[in-house]
Parts: sequence; structure tokens; C-alpha cells
Amino acid sequence: MSAIVFIIILSFLVIIHELGHFLTAKWAKVKADEFGIGYPPKALKLFRWKGTDFTVNWIPFGGFVRMQGEESIEEETDEKKGKKLSGQFYQASVFQKLVIILAGATVNFIFGVIAFTIVFSKMGIPEMITEPRIGAVEENTPAYEAGIPSNVNILAVKYQDQEFAVNTPEDLINKVYEHRGETITLITTGICEQKTCEQIKNEYPVYVRTQEETPEGEGAMGVAFDQVVFVFYPALEMPVRSAAYGIEQAFTLGWQIIEAFSGIITGIFTRGSLPTDVAGPIGIVHQAQSIGIFEEGWLTVLSFAGMLSINLAVMNVLPFPPLDGGRAVFIILEALFTKKRTKKLEYILNYGGYILLLGLIVVITIKDVMRIFYG
Repeated sequence: MSAIVFIIILSFLVIIHELGHFLTAKWAKVKADEFGIGYPPKALKLFRWKGTDFTVNWIPFGGFVRMQGEESIEEETDEKKGKKLSGQFYQASVFQKLVIILAGATVNFIFGVIAFTIVFSKMGIPEMITEPRIGAVEENTPAYEAGIPSNVNILAVKYQDQEFAVNTPEDLINKVYEHRGETITLITTGICEQKTCEQIKNEYPVYVRTQEETPEGEGAMGVAFDQVVFVFYPALEMPVRSAAYGIEQAFTLGWQIIEAFSGIITGIFTRGSLPTDVAGPIGIVHQAQSIGIFEEGWLTVLSFAGMLSINLAVMNVLPFPPLDGGRAVFIILEALFTKKRTKKLEYILNYGGYILLLGLIVVITIKDVMRIFYG
């Protein structure tokens, strides 16, 4: 089921990416012969619309829009009619070419922002908190037995009539570890909602376990802290705040993707290997299934789709042939130098890039399968 959901999401993202290319080509009056999902060989022709064949292809990675005159070096003529061809990609202006080439990634980035905006408007705007707020209390622990609730802030620790204020989780942990094997009293606020807590004080005597008494994966008392709260603002503010935070997160994620890709390239050329945490489609599906992303509800799935869409957008605009970013670089070079020279260089680098990308896909897929079966 997870694989099916992932394929549906990825197919949707590829379709809107290629629609970006296709619709901007129509805007620039460039003719498109084929709108393909996946890469050839062709598996199925779905239909034909306004001179464009819409097809499904056998290699299930990405898609393409095949525009007329995209590979031409200089103007051509219709041999049968002896007339100059129209609607050719090479006839478009530099600006129009750049818009067409970068439209796919732009659409993916915009979808990512929209997805994040919807998620944050429903879940609230994440905001960091510094105070020690109890987010969860494990069962069968000293904190659970003491009746300490979740969603309260710890204000102080009291021991033998001495009270010590705590302002951060680190303050609390340091003070608690001073009294392992002893009973202390935690002074807390009332129940907290978002960033506001009830202005009352409650006291809970709790035993602090020694290191030998503490099960693996638990703390001395058995509590976990929240570092982020989800804040809701007035109804008229939420869409604007959600959109602003969505844009911020999209750019932050984009930068992280660039750094990760730089690490991959560095690893290949310096160590001759890929980073261990790199995953392809198979690995992504396996990881998502392992942590239950596709069973967590539509908001989690939408957030995952948004992150994947940002990933596609950023990867496509990298200045690496044959990605869209690499093609955009050559369009600019064509405007500065002779087309014949840049086209020849583009041809060589594109095919070299295709071979490298295909090799990466194969290696990453093998690593994903090995990781799943052998750990």
C-alpha cells in the first residue's frame, strides 16, 4: 500500500512538473510533439490533444515534454513545402526559453509551499520554547507513579526545603542528576495550551532512579520534553502566517538539499563512495513505511508530498547536465557565444550527465535493496 501511495504522489509531482514546461511552451507558442510520463521506450499512447501526444513510457523515472526545434542548432525549413518552420524552440527568445526550462521546477516549488501552508494552517505554526515542558510521561516510571501530567512546565526543583529554579530542560536534567537515588519535589505550572500555562503551582514528589535502575531509552524520571509547540493565531492571520512559514521552510529545506547533494558529489570524488544515508525511491518508500508516514493521516502525507516536491524542484535547477538547471546554463551561454559551439558541448555533457545519473540511480537502488534485506 505504501508503494502505491508513493507512486501516486511521485506521478502527480512529475505530471505538474511537466505541465509547467508544457503550458509555458504553449504560452511562448512553441509546439510540443509529446508529453511523456516516464522515459522511453513508449508503453502507451493515451490521447492526442492540439498536436501533442500524451504518452506513458516504460522507465518509471521522471517525464519529459518533447518540443519542436529543441535539439536544432540553426533554423530549418519544411522540405516538402519549402517554408520556414514556425513554433520551434530555437525561435523563442532567451527569456522565453528560460521560462519554459525552469517552469517545471517552479511549479514543484510552488506546490511544496502550498502543501506546507495547508499543513501549518491545520496543525498550527511551530514555535520553539526554551522552558522545560513535559511532553510525555512514560508508563511504569517514577513520574507516572507520582501522577505528573503532560503539558506542564517545570518551574523549580525542591529538595530538603531548598528550592532551585529551572529555566531550561538542561537546567532540570543537571539538577535531577545531582539527586539520583533520592526523592525530590517538582514544582510545575498548571496545564499549558500552546504557549500559555495556567498560573497555578503544583508539587509532585518523585523518585530519581539511579543509572543502574533506569531502563535503556528512558530518563531518570521517565519524562520527555517538548521543544516545539504548535500555535494558532486568529482566523484572518493564520493563512498569511502559514504561507510565510511555509515559504521559509521551503527555502530552508531547499538549502539542506543542496548541502546534501554537495556531500554526495564530494563523497564520490574524494572517497569514491556514497554517503550511507543516501536513499532512492525504494529506500524512501521503505523508510516511510517503517515510520508509518502513510498511516498517519492526510496531513502527514501532504507534508511528505511537499518535501518531495521541494526536493524535485531543487534537484532540477542544479547546474548539472542534463537537469533543467544545466540546460538553463547552456541557454545563457548560447546568448553569449556561438550556438554551434555550445550545442556541441551541450550534447557531449548531456550524454555524460545521463550516464552519470543513470549510474547513480543504479548504485543507490542496489544500496537500498541491500539495506532492506541485510541491514
